[in-house]
Amino acid sequence: MLKRVLAVAAVLALAASSAAAQAGNAANPIVIKMKRGTDSVRLIGVLRQNSTCCTYAFKASAGQQLIWSINGPATRQVIGYPDGHVDGPGLPSPLPLPASGLYSFSVSPDLMAEGAFGRYVLKLRIPPLKAK
Repeated sequence: MLKRVLAVAAVLALAASSAAAQAGNAANPIVIKMKRGTDSVRLIGVLRQNSTCCTYAFKASAGQQLIWSINGPATRQVIGYPDGHVDGPGLPSPLPLPASGLYSFSVSPDLMAEGAFGRYVLKLRIPPLKAK
């Protein structure tokens, strides 16, 4: 009996640690790197019940803008700034990026709306700064 309890505890601990390490959660965001010569990316994700996806991370310079759009289920978007503060939901597009550094952009189901789960297509564009 004790062996069975220990085996179950080991399986639960392994499942919990793999869930915590799941790519796309806030602690382990999906890093976005745009192809050389482009300023946009198209990301496809799936929102599921009881899942901690999807947070993306990208670098930007002070003064750039994030232009974003999303198609799919009812979602909420939140942005994390390099200084640690967070804004959202209800983000405008374009969204000014006031500081240089690493940003996070999270997509989560809008649990107050119907149709909050399923496949989405997120388009992000960060045009380069214009030369002065």
